[in-house]
Amino acid sequence: MKRLIVLLFAWLPAAAAAQSAADSLAIAAIRWDTCCVRPHLVAVQARLELFGAPQTISMVRYDAGHYRTRIVQPDSLTLTSVLAEAEGAAAAVNAGYFNVKRLVPSTFVRVGGRTIAATEAQEAFRVNGAVAVKGRRVRIVPYAPEDDPRLARRYREILAAGPLLLHDGEALSYADRKGGFWGRHPRSLMGVTRSGEAVLIVVDGRFAQQAAGMTIGELTYLAQRLGLYAALNLDGG
Repeated sequence: MKRLIVLLFAWLPAAAAAQSAADSLAIAAIRWDTCCVRPHLVAVQARLELFGAPQTISMVRYDAGHYRTRIVQPDSLTLTSVLAEAEGAAAAVNAGYFNVKRLVPSTFVRVGGRTIAATEAQEAFRVNGAVAVKGRRVRIVPYAPEDDPRLARRYREILAAGPLLLHDGEALSYADRKGGFWGRHPRSLMGVTRSGEAVLIVVDGRFAQQAAGMTIGELTYLAQRLGLYAALNLDGG
């Protein structure tokens, strides 16, 4: 069986402290519906009231030592589901920011050892982390554009995104940033646990009465309460 996880360009503590004890209890008591179980991988979903709003959360947890994690960029407009099936992926998520005029990545990306894009100045306000893959190991690392040459020497697969939510188990705070991108939206993230397990989370949004989406602060709190050691916000689409 081919075991592949892909991050797709599909074209389509302070932060934690702001949440309530009720939110913490709600996360601890989530009743997950299991969608899929494979060797060393489980996919689950839950609908609940969280942060004073309805939420729909999907999560895939997998042992990165048993799956190959790849970054994939299509040559044209492609649905994530279509591209994932074509790649034979066990799981996939829309991941990268892109230039909507030129339909190319707008952050530093390396695929198969080839650098295909650099980070544009317009992304500086949110891009401060990266998903880096070396062999079968997945890492979430801090990022700045001046790191590109060093990271290119070290990783064949890397995707810059952001903001970084958790680093070495600590939550990063963006409490001074309000509205717009930082408000409630659909979200996706990639994280790792202290033991090295890889985790993909998608939070639906913009669906009245079903899925409100989350702010960056709320997403950080969720990631921390679910036991992640490092986590990076991706392009929620």
